[in-house]
Amino acid sequence: MKSLLESRVSLFIFLVFILLIHGLAIWFKLYYLFWWLDTALHFFGGVWIVLFFNFFIKHFGLNLTGARARPVFFMIFLGLTALTGILWEFFEFGFNRYITHIGFLTYEDTLSDLFFDLLGGIIGLLLVL
Repeated sequence: MKSLLESRVSLFIFLVFILLIHGLAIWFKLYYLFWWLDTALHFFGGVWIVLFFNFFIKHFGLNLTGARARPVFFMIFLGLTALTGILWEFFEFGFNRYITHIGFLTYEDTLSDLFFDLLGGIIGLLLVL
């Protein structure tokens, strides 16, 4: 299972799946029909972010060692997941403001998105540890 999670092809397919569903949801306005779709995509995005950074670290031989490796690894990956989630929220804001009006971007939506990004990141960490 770990080799599948660390595969370049699996990461690419997972990313294409997330982006394809997101694109179809915007095009066909599926976010209005299925309230949980945005939540699910943020969750899977959080999982993908951790899997990607795990692949990146292992591919370039940047493994952490020592007694504090796991807590440091955990904090770095959650930090990267949070940073990516925040950058994605800025992207959503700009997309909503200047390209198309999605209409449901509120503080509650943003906080929910960030929460599910982090929850997905935690599940991703449990998969790779």
